Amino acid sequence: MNQQILHEEAEQTALVEKEEAAFATDDTLGIITNIQMFSLNDGPGIRTTVFLKGCVLNCKWCHNPEGMKRYPEVFPNSKNCTGCGKCVAACPAGAITFPKEKTPYINKDLCITCESCVEVCEFDSMNLWGVFVRAGDVLDTVEKDKLFYDQSGGGLTISGGEPTSRFEFSLALLKGAKERGINTALDTCGYLPWEKLETLLNYTDLILYDLKHLDPKAHKQFTGRDNTLILENAKKLAEKGIPIRIRVPVIPGRNDTLEALAKTAAFVAELDKKGEILAVDLLPYHPYAGAKYRLFGYDYPFPSDAKFTDDDIMQFVELFTDQGIDVTVGG
Repeated sequence: MNQQILHEEAEQTALVEKEEAAFATDDTLGIITNIQMFSLNDGPGIRTTVFLKGCVLNCKWCHNPEGMKRYPEVFPNSKNCTGCGKCVAACPAGAITFPKEKTPYINKDLCITCESCVEVCEFDSMNLWGVFVRAGDVLDTVEKDKLFYDQSGGGLTISGGEPTSRFEFSLALLKGAKERGINTALDTCGYLPWEKLETLLNYTDLILYDLKHLDPKAHKQFTGRDNTLILENAKKLAEKGIPIRIRVPVIPGRNDTLEALAKTAAFVAELDKKGEILAVDLLPYHPYAGAKYRLFGYDYPFPSDAKFTDDDIMQFVELFTDQGIDVTVGG
Protein backbone atom coordinates (compact mmCIF):
# COMPACT_ATOMS: atom_id res chain seq x y z
CA MET A 1 0.00 0.00 0.00
CA ASN A 2 1.62 3.30 -1.05
CA GLN A 3 2.07 6.30 1.22
CA GLN A 4 -0.67 8.33 -0.47
CA ILE A 5 -3.27 5.64 0.21
CA LEU A 6 -2.06 5.27 3.80
CA HIS A 7 -2.36 9.03 4.28
CA GLU A 8 -5.87 9.04 2.81
CA GLU A 9 -7.02 6.18 5.03
CA ALA A 10 -5.55 7.91 8.10
CA GLU A 11 -7.40 11.15 7.29
CA GLN A 12 -10.70 9.37 6.74
CA THR A 13 -10.28 7.28 9.89
CA ALA A 14 -9.68 10.49 11.85
CA LEU A 15 -12.83 11.96 10.31
CA VAL A 16 -14.94 8.99 11.38
CA GLU A 17 -13.49 9.09 14.90
CA LYS A 18 -14.24 12.82 15.14
CA GLU A 19 -17.84 12.33 14.05
CA GLU A 20 -18.33 9.41 16.41
CA ALA A 21 -16.85 11.33 19.33
CA ALA A 22 -19.72 13.77 19.04
CA PHE A 23 -22.05 10.91 19.93
CA ALA A 24 -19.86 9.46 22.68
CA THR A 25 -22.80 9.03 25.02
CA ASP A 26 -24.65 6.80 22.53
CA ASP A 27 -23.17 3.44 21.52
CA THR A 28 -25.87 2.90 18.89
CA LEU A 29 -24.37 5.32 16.37
CA GLY A 30 -24.23 4.24 12.75
CA ILE A 31 -23.81 5.68 9.31
CA ILE A 32 -26.40 5.12 6.59
CA THR A 33 -26.81 6.11 2.95
CA ASN A 34 -30.56 5.63 2.60
CA ILE A 35 -33.81 4.47 4.18
CA GLN A 36 -35.94 2.96 1.42
CA MET A 37 -39.62 2.71 2.23
CA PHE A 38 -42.01 0.26 0.53
CA SER A 39 -39.21 -2.06 -0.54
CA LEU A 40 -40.44 -5.25 -2.21
CA ASN A 41 -37.19 -7.04 -3.08
CA ASP A 42 -35.44 -7.36 0.27
CA GLY A 43 -37.52 -10.02 1.96
CA PRO A 44 -41.21 -10.92 2.16
CA GLY A 45 -44.02 -8.38 2.19
CA ILE A 46 -43.70 -4.61 2.30
CA ARG A 47 -40.44 -3.68 3.98
CA THR A 48 -38.28 -0.74 4.90
CA THR A 49 -34.66 -1.30 3.93
CA VAL A 50 -31.98 0.59 5.82
CA PHE A 51 -28.72 0.81 3.87
CA LEU A 52 -25.65 1.05 6.09
CA LYS A 53 -22.41 2.51 4.77
CA GLY A 54 -19.21 0.51 4.79
CA CYS A 55 -18.28 -2.95 3.53
CA VAL A 56 -15.57 -5.48 4.33
CA LEU A 57 -15.51 -6.67 0.70
CA ASN A 58 -14.53 -4.80 -2.42
CA CYS A 59 -16.62 -6.43 -5.14
CA LYS A 60 -15.66 -5.20 -8.58
CA TRP A 61 -19.30 -5.22 -9.72
CA CYS A 62 -20.89 -3.56 -6.68
CA HIS A 63 -24.16 -1.83 -7.59
CA ASN A 64 -23.95 0.48 -4.57
CA PRO A 65 -20.51 2.15 -4.81
CA GLU A 66 -21.72 4.90 -2.49
CA GLY A 67 -21.99 2.31 0.29
CA MET A 68 -18.51 0.80 0.12
CA LYS A 69 -16.49 3.17 2.35
CA ARG A 70 -17.14 3.55 6.09
CA TYR A 71 -17.03 7.34 6.06
CA PRO A 72 -19.15 10.09 4.44
CA GLU A 73 -18.33 10.90 0.83
CA VAL A 74 -19.31 13.60 -1.61
CA PHE A 75 -20.30 12.38 -5.06
CA PRO A 76 -21.11 14.58 -8.05
CA ASN A 77 -24.37 14.21 -9.93
CA SER A 78 -23.31 15.18 -13.43
CA LYS A 79 -26.91 15.23 -14.69
CA ASN A 80 -27.70 18.26 -12.53
CA CYS A 81 -24.43 20.13 -13.06
CA THR A 82 -24.49 23.40 -14.99
CA GLY A 83 -20.72 23.81 -15.01
CA CYS A 84 -20.83 27.03 -12.98
CA GLY A 85 -17.57 26.19 -11.20
CA LYS A 86 -18.63 27.40 -7.73
CA CYS A 87 -17.67 24.03 -6.24
CA VAL A 88 -14.14 24.36 -7.63
CA ALA A 89 -13.72 27.77 -6.03
CA ALA A 90 -15.18 26.58 -2.72
CA CYS A 91 -13.05 23.46 -2.34
CA PRO A 92 -10.18 24.17 0.08
CA ALA A 93 -8.35 20.98 -0.94
CA GLY A 94 -8.37 21.57 -4.70
CA ALA A 95 -10.08 18.21 -5.16
CA ILE A 96 -12.62 19.21 -7.85
CA THR A 97 -11.87 19.58 -11.54
CA PHE A 98 -13.80 19.56 -14.80
CA PRO A 99 -11.94 17.20 -17.15
CA LYS A 100 -15.01 17.20 -19.39
CA GLU A 101 -17.56 19.92 -19.97
CA LYS A 102 -20.18 19.97 -17.21
CA THR A 103 -18.79 16.76 -15.70
CA PRO A 104 -17.29 17.47 -12.26
CA TYR A 105 -14.65 15.09 -10.98
CA ILE A 106 -13.73 14.70 -7.30
CA ASN A 107 -10.25 13.39 -6.55
CA LYS A 108 -10.91 11.08 -3.60
CA ASP A 109 -7.24 11.23 -2.60
CA LEU A 110 -7.61 14.96 -1.96
CA CYS A 111 -11.23 15.30 -0.78
CA ILE A 112 -11.54 15.97 2.97
CA THR A 113 -15.37 15.74 3.01
CA CYS A 114 -15.74 19.27 4.34
CA GLU A 115 -19.01 19.67 2.40
CA SER A 116 -18.10 23.13 1.12
CA CYS A 117 -19.03 22.09 -2.41
CA VAL A 118 -22.37 20.72 -1.20
CA GLU A 119 -23.19 24.00 0.52
CA VAL A 120 -22.46 26.24 -2.48
CA CYS A 121 -24.08 24.08 -5.16
CA GLU A 122 -27.51 25.46 -6.08
CA PHE A 123 -28.47 22.57 -8.34
CA ASP A 124 -28.00 19.48 -6.10
CA SER A 125 -25.06 18.38 -8.19
CA MET A 126 -22.87 17.71 -5.14
CA ASN A 127 -24.43 15.13 -2.84
CA LEU A 128 -23.21 13.87 0.51
CA TRP A 129 -23.62 10.12 0.96
CA GLY A 130 -23.36 8.93 4.52
CA VAL A 131 -25.18 10.41 7.48
CA PHE A 132 -24.44 9.58 11.12
CA VAL A 133 -27.63 8.58 12.93
CA ARG A 134 -28.76 6.92 16.14
CA ALA A 135 -30.53 3.57 15.98
CA GLY A 136 -33.54 4.88 17.87
CA ASP A 137 -34.12 7.64 15.33
CA VAL A 138 -33.94 5.16 12.46
CA LEU A 139 -36.38 2.85 14.21
CA ASP A 140 -38.82 5.71 14.74
CA THR A 141 -38.88 6.16 10.97
CA VAL A 142 -39.19 2.43 10.32
CA GLU A 143 -42.05 2.04 12.79
CA LYS A 144 -44.22 4.53 10.91
CA ASP A 145 -45.09 1.80 8.40
CA LYS A 146 -45.75 -0.96 10.94
CA LEU A 147 -49.35 -1.30 9.79
CA PHE A 148 -48.12 -2.22 6.29
CA TYR A 149 -45.67 -4.75 7.72
CA ASP A 150 -48.36 -6.41 9.81
CA GLN A 151 -50.77 -6.65 6.89
CA SER A 152 -48.23 -7.88 4.32
CA GLY A 153 -45.86 -9.99 6.40
CA GLY A 154 -43.09 -7.45 5.90
CA GLY A 155 -40.76 -5.60 8.22
CA LEU A 156 -37.28 -4.16 8.51
CA THR A 157 -34.33 -5.26 6.37
CA ILE A 158 -30.84 -3.97 7.08
CA SER A 159 -28.52 -3.98 4.11
CA GLY A 160 -25.56 -2.04 2.79
CA GLY A 161 -22.75 -1.85 2.10
CA GLU A 162 -22.37 -4.61 4.63
CA PRO A 163 -24.44 -4.07 7.79
CA THR A 164 -22.28 -6.29 9.98
CA SER A 165 -19.32 -3.96 9.41
CA ARG A 166 -21.19 -1.76 11.95
CA PHE A 167 -21.94 -4.59 14.35
CA GLU A 168 -23.16 -2.62 17.39
CA PHE A 169 -25.41 -0.42 15.27
CA SER A 170 -26.87 -3.42 13.41
CA LEU A 171 -27.47 -5.19 16.70
CA ALA A 172 -29.27 -2.13 18.07
CA LEU A 173 -31.47 -1.92 14.96
CA LEU A 174 -32.43 -5.60 14.98
CA LYS A 175 -32.98 -5.78 18.73
CA GLY A 176 -34.94 -2.52 18.76
CA ALA A 177 -37.14 -3.68 15.89
CA LYS A 178 -38.02 -6.92 17.68
CA GLU A 179 -38.87 -4.94 20.82
CA ARG A 180 -41.31 -2.93 18.69
CA GLY A 181 -42.87 -6.06 17.21
CA ILE A 182 -41.33 -5.64 13.76
CA ASN A 183 -40.15 -8.58 11.64
CA THR A 184 -36.43 -8.40 10.78
CA ALA A 185 -34.17 -9.50 7.95
CA LEU A 186 -30.39 -9.25 7.70
CA ASP A 187 -28.80 -8.97 4.24
CA THR A 188 -25.17 -10.02 4.68
CA CYS A 189 -22.11 -11.41 2.94
CA GLY A 190 -21.35 -13.40 6.09
CA TYR A 191 -17.80 -12.17 6.54
CA LEU A 192 -17.59 -11.74 10.31
CA PRO A 193 -16.75 -13.90 13.33
CA TRP A 194 -19.41 -16.52 14.03
CA GLU A 195 -19.83 -15.31 17.61
CA LYS A 196 -21.00 -11.92 16.37
CA LEU A 197 -23.24 -13.34 13.66
CA GLU A 198 -24.80 -15.71 16.18
CA THR A 199 -25.58 -12.76 18.45
CA LEU A 200 -27.42 -11.00 15.62
CA LEU A 201 -29.46 -14.14 15.00
CA ASN A 202 -31.17 -13.69 18.37
CA TYR A 203 -33.07 -10.77 16.81
CA THR A 204 -33.28 -11.86 13.16
CA ASP A 205 -36.21 -13.61 11.48
CA LEU A 206 -34.66 -14.07 8.03
CA ILE A 207 -31.17 -14.12 6.57
CA LEU A 208 -30.48 -12.93 3.03
CA TYR A 209 -27.08 -14.51 2.43
CA ASP A 210 -24.77 -13.67 -0.46
CA LEU A 211 -22.77 -16.39 -2.21
CA LYS A 212 -20.54 -14.92 -4.88
CA HIS A 213 -18.11 -17.72 -5.75
CA LEU A 214 -17.25 -21.14 -4.30
CA ASP A 215 -13.58 -20.98 -5.27
CA PRO A 216 -11.49 -19.23 -2.55
CA LYS A 217 -8.89 -17.82 -4.96
CA ALA A 218 -11.45 -16.49 -7.41
CA HIS A 219 -13.48 -15.04 -4.53
CA LYS A 220 -10.44 -13.21 -3.20
CA GLN A 221 -9.50 -11.97 -6.66
CA PHE A 222 -12.91 -10.42 -7.28
CA THR A 223 -13.88 -9.30 -3.75
CA GLY A 224 -10.58 -8.78 -1.92
CA ARG A 225 -11.27 -11.64 0.56
CA ASP A 226 -11.32 -15.39 0.33
CA ASN A 227 -14.56 -17.17 1.18
CA THR A 228 -13.50 -19.62 3.90
CA LEU A 229 -15.23 -17.74 6.70
CA ILE A 230 -18.29 -17.03 4.54
CA LEU A 231 -18.82 -20.71 3.68
CA GLU A 232 -18.22 -21.84 7.27
CA ASN A 233 -20.79 -19.35 8.54
CA ALA A 234 -23.29 -20.47 5.89
CA LYS A 235 -23.05 -24.04 7.18
CA LYS A 236 -23.49 -22.92 10.78
CA LEU A 237 -26.48 -20.77 9.84
CA ALA A 238 -28.15 -23.75 8.19
CA GLU A 239 -27.55 -25.88 11.28
CA LYS A 240 -29.19 -23.19 13.44
CA GLY A 241 -32.38 -23.64 11.42
CA ILE A 242 -32.98 -19.96 10.69
CA PRO A 243 -34.80 -19.33 7.38
CA ILE A 244 -32.31 -18.33 4.66
CA ARG A 245 -32.60 -16.94 1.16
CA ILE A 246 -29.38 -17.34 -0.80
CA ARG A 247 -28.51 -14.48 -3.14
CA VAL A 248 -26.21 -15.24 -6.06
CA PRO A 249 -25.04 -12.34 -8.24
CA VAL A 250 -24.18 -13.71 -11.69
CA ILE A 251 -21.41 -11.60 -13.17
CA PRO A 252 -19.86 -11.87 -16.67
CA GLY A 253 -16.33 -13.23 -16.53
CA ARG A 254 -16.48 -13.68 -12.77
CA ASN A 255 -18.80 -16.52 -11.78
CA ASP A 256 -21.05 -17.05 -14.81
CA THR A 257 -19.69 -20.39 -16.05
CA LEU A 258 -21.98 -23.39 -15.72
CA GLU A 259 -19.23 -25.15 -13.78
CA ALA A 260 -18.95 -22.37 -11.19
CA LEU A 261 -22.71 -22.06 -10.74
CA ALA A 262 -23.15 -25.83 -10.56
CA LYS A 263 -20.76 -25.88 -7.60
CA THR A 264 -22.77 -23.13 -5.93
CA ALA A 265 -25.99 -25.06 -6.54
CA ALA A 266 -24.51 -28.22 -5.04
CA PHE A 267 -23.33 -26.28 -1.98
CA VAL A 268 -26.78 -24.75 -1.48
CA ALA A 269 -28.37 -28.20 -1.79
CA GLU A 270 -26.13 -29.44 1.03
CA LEU A 271 -27.14 -26.45 3.15
CA ASP A 272 -30.79 -27.27 2.50
CA LYS A 273 -30.29 -30.76 3.92
CA LYS A 274 -29.14 -29.21 7.20
CA GLY A 275 -31.50 -26.27 7.47
CA GLU A 276 -34.18 -24.18 5.81
CA ILE A 277 -33.16 -22.67 2.48
CA LEU A 278 -36.30 -20.90 1.30
CA ALA A 279 -35.03 -20.13 -2.20
CA VAL A 280 -32.13 -18.89 -4.26
CA ASP A 281 -32.37 -15.39 -5.73
CA LEU A 282 -30.31 -15.28 -8.92
CA LEU A 283 -29.22 -11.71 -9.62
CA PRO A 284 -27.98 -11.58 -13.22
CA TYR A 285 -25.69 -8.70 -14.05
CA HIS A 286 -27.24 -5.80 -15.91
CA PRO A 287 -25.49 -2.67 -17.19
CA TYR A 288 -27.67 -0.17 -15.33
CA ALA A 289 -25.19 0.17 -12.49
CA GLY A 290 -22.73 1.65 -14.95
CA ALA A 291 -24.81 4.82 -15.08
CA LYS A 292 -24.40 5.27 -11.33
CA TYR A 293 -20.63 4.78 -11.58
CA ARG A 294 -20.39 7.34 -14.38
CA LEU A 295 -22.59 9.70 -12.41
CA PHE A 296 -20.16 9.45 -9.51
CA GLY A 297 -17.10 9.81 -11.73
CA TYR A 298 -15.99 6.19 -11.35
CA ASP A 299 -14.82 3.85 -14.08
CA TYR A 300 -17.10 0.82 -14.49
CA PRO A 301 -15.33 -2.49 -15.23
CA PHE A 302 -17.97 -3.90 -17.59
CA PRO A 303 -19.05 -2.86 -21.08
CA SER A 304 -22.45 -1.22 -21.38
CA ASP A 305 -23.70 -3.92 -23.75
CA ALA A 306 -22.77 -6.88 -21.51
CA LYS A 307 -25.86 -8.87 -20.63
CA PHE A 308 -27.25 -12.38 -20.42
CA THR A 309 -29.76 -13.85 -22.85
CA ASP A 310 -32.96 -15.56 -21.74
CA ASP A 311 -31.38 -18.89 -22.69
CA ASP A 312 -28.39 -18.15 -20.48
CA ILE A 313 -30.62 -17.39 -17.52
CA MET A 314 -32.69 -20.54 -18.06
CA GLN A 315 -29.51 -22.62 -17.92
CA PHE A 316 -28.51 -20.93 -14.69
CA VAL A 317 -31.94 -21.53 -13.18
CA GLU A 318 -31.94 -25.21 -14.14
CA LEU A 319 -28.68 -25.82 -12.31
CA PHE A 320 -30.50 -24.98 -9.06
CA THR A 321 -33.94 -26.44 -9.82
CA ASP A 322 -32.27 -29.73 -10.72
CA GLN A 323 -31.05 -29.76 -7.13
CA GLY A 324 -34.63 -29.28 -5.90
CA ILE A 325 -34.10 -25.62 -5.02
CA ASP A 326 -36.70 -22.92 -5.65
CA VAL A 327 -35.32 -20.04 -7.70
CA THR A 328 -36.28 -16.46 -8.38
CA VAL A 329 -34.56 -14.24 -10.92
CA GLY A 330 -33.85 -10.66 -9.98
CA GLY A 331 -34.55 -10.91 -6.25
